[in-house]
Amino acid sequence: MSKKNKHFANHIPSEELSQPDHNLAGEIKNRLHEEMQASAMDINLFCRNGHVHLSGIVDLYAEKKTAESIIKQIDGVKSIENKITIAMDSNITDKHIEKEVTDKLLHQEKDSVKGVGIKVNDGVVSLIGSVNTLKEVDLAMKAAAENRGVKDVVNNLSIASSGEFTDTAISDKIIQELSQTNLSFRDVHREVSGGVVSLFGYLDNQQEVELAKEITMGIEGVKKVINHIKVRDNK
Repeated sequence: MSKKNKHFANHIPSEELSQPDHNLAGEIKNRLHEEMQASAMDINLFCRNGHVHLSGIVDLYAEKKTAESIIKQIDGVKSIENKITIAMDSNITDKHIEKEVTDKLLHQEKDSVKGVGIKVNDGVVSLIGSVNTLKEVDLAMKAAAENRGVKDVVNNLSIASSGEFTDTAISDKIIQELSQTNLSFRDVHREVSGGVVSLFGYLDNQQEVELAKEITMGIEGVKKVINHIKVRDNK
C-alpha cells in the first residue's frame, strides 16, 4: 500500500504545484525525515495552497501523531488532513493492547498517571480517571499511543486542579516557572481565560517554544494551552 502511494506521490505533475507549495512540501519532507528518520519513509504528502494531505503507513499511532505535530510547527501550513494508517497485526488483541498500555502507564513517574484506567475496543484506547495537570494528560496519551495495535487514543481524563485556581494565579505561576529556566521569559506573553492559556512572543528555536508550552501544561489549573510563540528570526 505504502509503495503504491509513494509511486503515485512521486508522479504528480510538477506543474500542478505552485512554487510555494513545492517549497513547503520539500521543507515538510526534510523535517519529517530529520526528526522521524526511518519512521517517515512510508509517509506521503501533497500540498495545495498550504493545505497538507498525509497518507501512507506507519507502525505506531504515536508516529502518526508525531508527523502531524511536526508539520503544525512549520510556517505556511494552513491545515492538515491526516490519512496515515496504522500497520495492523491480527495477532494483537484488545486484551494484549490493554496489558501493554497498562504496563506503560505503571512505569510513568507521576502517581496519578500510574492510576489511569483504560478500556480498549477494536484497537481504540479510552483513558479514564483523573490526573493533576494537563501535562499528565499528555503523558498518559503518549504512553498509550506508543503501543502496537493502537488505532486511536480517546481522552476521557479529568484534571483534578481544574477550576481550583484563578486565572491571575495561573498567570503568575507561569511567569514564575518560566523565569527559573534559561528561556528569555520576558519575551513570552500570556493570556489566561477560564484556565485556557494563550502564549505569545518569540524564542530562539523550536525546542524552546515546545519547552515553554510543556512548562505551562505542568501548572495546576491549566485546562488547555494555545501556543502562538514564534521562533525569533536571527537573520
